Amino acid sequence: MKFLESETTELKRTLNKDFAKEVVAFLNTRNGIIYIGVDDNGNVLGVPNIDKTMREVRDIIRDQILPSTEGLCEIGSLLEGDKMVVSVKVSKGTKLYYIKKEGRSATGCFYRDGTSSTPMSEEEIDKRQIASLHEVKLSLVDIQSNGGDYTFDILKIKLRSAGVDINEKTFERSFRLLTKEGKYNLLAELLADKNFYSIQVCVFNGNDKLSYSKRNNFGQQSILQVYEDIKHYCEALNDTYIDDSSLPRRKKKMFDNEAFEEAWVNALIHNDWIHGNPPSIYWYQDRMEIMSYGGLKEGLSKEDFFDGVSDPVNKDLMDVFVQCDIVDRSGHGVPKVVKAYGREAFRFLGVGIMVTIPFDKKGFISKADGTINGTINGTINDKENDTINGEASDTISGTKSSKTLSEAEKLIMYAISLNGRLTRKEMSGQTNLSERTVSRILASLQDKGLIVRVGSRKKGEWKTRTK
Repeated sequence: MKFLESETTELKRTLNKDFAKEVVAFLNTRNGIIYIGVDDNGNVLGVPNIDKTMREVRDIIRDQILPSTEGLCEIGSLLEGDKMVVSVKVSKGTKLYYIKKEGRSATGCFYRDGTSSTPMSEEEIDKRQIASLHEVKLSLVDIQSNGGDYTFDILKIKLRSAGVDINEKTFERSFRLLTKEGKYNLLAELLADKNFYSIQVCVFNGNDKLSYSKRNNFGQQSILQVYEDIKHYCEALNDTYIDDSSLPRRKKKMFDNEAFEEAWVNALIHNDWIHGNPPSIYWYQDRMEIMSYGGLKEGLSKEDFFDGVSDPVNKDLMDVFVQCDIVDRSGHGVPKVVKAYGREAFRFLGVGIMVTIPFDKKGFISKADGTINGTINGTINDKENDTINGEASDTISGTKSSKTLSEAEKLIMYAISLNGRLTRKEMSGQTNLSERTVSRILASLQDKGLIVRVGSRKKGEWKTRTK
């Protein structure tokens, strides 16, 4: 990898006292990345103790910068030759950021100017502070999209399935997909069959972000389809546990599916799509975290929030989800999460709201017929095994063979039931399996007579075979 300083890249030989200044500058100006262990000429020097340096970076960002930068800074590492380099990805925030001990002053507030971090003048500080407090609130329908021609087949299918009549001539106006000038807006971009939003489920090997396992990208398609795909993906990973210590045997899931669905759909509907990042899910060994950017709507208190007062950040997006019969306006979503996990499940951060759903594995033993990264267990023909979800379980249980499927095979069957045109690479991304494993499983399922390939290798599709 070639390292070169630019307006979006900062190189640092070591972690020094100027690091906080560089982070603040990016927060106030634009997205950027800082590499520690690389000199100004791009020569890789490495850091002597990668874990210690990453902890120090985390402490500096957390303790020395205000307001909270939670969700805006991603700390990672990379191996260059035989040397380790620390990377810090910084996303532009929506507040005025500054070094805590210096306050909102010329020695505490910085912006990125070319390859330098430049102090702000007092006039600029006042201007930015006022702008952050009195920012004009635009909605998704007011802002023109950067995209070109869009299609809305998925939206139309969802609407018709919910019994909504569609007039093709007035469709785009009726569903507020155009600006006043007749151009596609951000609502249209979110609902379009194809777009540029990257929405990810990041899987980690442990209980922190030090070791990635997989980054699954479900984005670049209609937000309605993203909601369904990620919902089914996470529910498929929701393990069933059995208590054999007494009769009758008890069973439970790792987490409450209904509470998760409410948290996930709320993250999409209430996300600040105009200024913030797309929502994301972080999957650890002991919990999942659902991050939505933007925070509480102005004028809505925390008590209102917990009481279920319905005041969506994106009213027009909420209207579409209601018309598609995905949500209602009862405001029961937050109370349902609170009932399952308490108010402590919600963390109100400087950049948004994070919902933590713990995985409950205590006191029960897991079914042990086969695992995928230690998260899924069980057999498809065990009569006491819960279904993955209605659609997938109907497809799998209706197969010709009565042989027991491994959980990896079950995931591939599920992926095919959703979209038979998936490539091996796409199946790998959606199931967290390697492409080689996907190829092996496809061959096994063909041998068992459970799937068949229809058409050519490039343009064909997979189909499940039923009784």
